[in-house]
Order: sequence, then C-alpha cells, then structure tokens
Amino acid sequence: VTAFVLVLHTFDRKMLAVRSKMALRPLQSTVLRTRMLTIRASSSASAASTSGAPKWEIRMLYDSACPLCMKEVDFLKRRDATSNKIDFVDIASPSYRAEDNAGISYEQAMRKIHAILPDGRIIVGVEVFRRLYEAIGLGFVYAITRYEPIGNMAEALYNVWAQYRTQLTGREDLEMILAKRNAQDSTMCGPASGANGSTECAVPVKAEAGKQ
Repeated sequence: VTAFVLVLHTFDRKMLAVRSKMALRPLQSTVLRTRMLTIRASSSASAASTSGAPKWEIRMLYDSACPLCMKEVDFLKRRDATSNKIDFVDIASPSYRAEDNAGISYEQAMRKIHAILPDGRIIVGVEVFRRLYEAIGLGFVYAITRYEPIGNMAEALYNVWAQYRTQLTGREDLEMILAKRNAQDSTMCGPASGANGSTECAVPVKAEAGKQ
C-alpha cells in the first residue's frame, strides 16, 4: 500500500508539472508576441523619424561667380562624389531663396561663408571649412583651428579675406556687387525685393538648369 501511495504521489507530481508547463505556454506566447510588436513599432517609429531627415551632413552656400572659391568647391565636389555628405547651394543663382536656406540672405552669404546643418543650425566662417573637410575625410587639415589662439587667428585672417575677396579675385567691390544684385532682384520681382533674399517672386529656373 505504501509503495502504491508513493507511485500515485509521484504520478500526481509529474501531472502537475505537465499541467503547469501547458498553462505557461499561452502566457509565454503572449509575451513573445508583445515583444515582437514592440520591436516592430519601435522600428517603424525610428524609420518614420528619419525618413524626413536630410541625407546630407552639411549644406554649403557658395558663390559660383568667385573663381578662386570655385577651385575649392570643385575639389570638395570631387571628394564628395560618392558619399554625398555635402549639399552644394549656389547663392549666385537667380533662383537662390533665403526662405529655402535657413533665412540666410544673399548679402549675408556674400559677406561670409555660411553653412547649414541638418538640424537647422547655421555655422559661419572657419567652422564651415572645418566641417566640410571633416565630411570629405580630411578633417586634419583644419583640426588645429579648434584650439586657441589658432582658432581666433584663423578667423581673423578669414575675415580679412572675406572682406576683400571680390577685389582680390578680379571682381568689383562687394558693395557694388550687392547693389547690382539688389537692382536685378527689384527688376525681376518688383520694388519690395532685394539682396536680402526675402522675396518670393518666380524666377526662371530653366536658365539655371542649363548653367549647371
């Protein structure tokens, strides 16, 4: 009798274990499905948040009418041809609009080099060159400008260049160039427009497409 009771007790324990495992299976399946749905939702949210983000790392505003400037722009374009980390925007184009470029006017972009980051931040001067060269894998060229007093010295030298670059490259005085652009914009878009780039007039894009 004792042996029978022991066998029966052992059988009951095994059956209880089997029932417990069977009861846990639906719960485990539910937990697994919940985790899978959470992962998919996170992936979808991540994809949605990044789908509208720019693919470039920095947008460079450059003056195509500056011959010396274009030597550097062409060099950057060649180095960036496969990675496309730089978005090049020509401020000398008749279709340039401040509204499309963080509110940076033609005059501002002509007086100093400007660039825009994907988050909308604007950078000016030597930092633009530093970021551009980092984008093409040559960050060491301007790395020293991160440290003072080298940074301030480089900025001071650039400011002198920016002030006189049009004359140094065989062009008219910057103020004259700005005045002509202002007059050109006023003719095309009416008296309310100007070199500040705030106008929303229609500009013939076909001519620019042929230029590029």
